[in-house]
Amino acid sequence: MFPGVFNPPHLGHIASVEIALSQIPFDEVWIVPSGKRDDKTILISYDDRRNLGNLLVECLQSKVDVPIKLVTAELDSVYGKQTNEVLKELRSQTDVSVTQLIGLDGYLSIEKNNDEKFIVMQRPGYELPADFSDDKNAVFLKGAVLDISSTQIRTMSRNGNFQYREFVPESILDYIIEHKLYRNEL
Repeated sequence: MFPGVFNPPHLGHIASVEIALSQIPFDEVWIVPSGKRDDKTILISYDDRRNLGNLLVECLQSKVDVPIKLVTAELDSVYGKQTNEVLKELRSQTDVSVTQLIGLDGYLSIEKNNDEKFIVMQRPGYELPADFSDDKNAVFLKGAVLDISSTQIRTMSRNGNFQYREFVPESILDYIIEHKLYRNEL
């Protein structure tokens, strides 16, 4: 399970999945765009986020052999479900074992319980504290991802810095431009 805001999805997200799959076998990858967030204000519509998620799935599916699925439980909830609620529902299914793919920055900041399993991607600018290396429920992957974030991409776009276009797949870039997300591009 790869939860995140994905606002917008970018090449760093794609690289994270590719690196994880190159080191650990999985039956499926679930992309789970977050709905309600206490730590972030998300200014684009859930419909746009769902569409961007579908485009991310298409991009990933063209690069890997494992089935990629978009799970929109958080976006579809009128009550504003959070990732931990979706995880609880998924874990209640007896035939499902869930492991979260998460960046080191997210891993260091979330509250964990004994049932959760993680695959942790290194992120530029973040170091794993020594006391975390013994976490039996986490696998820390080797491999570099792009030093880019969705926040940086949105900021570049708003400021008219078109370099952001290098960091998003073409189909996602086309959607951003066509729907005038993040700034009014023509």
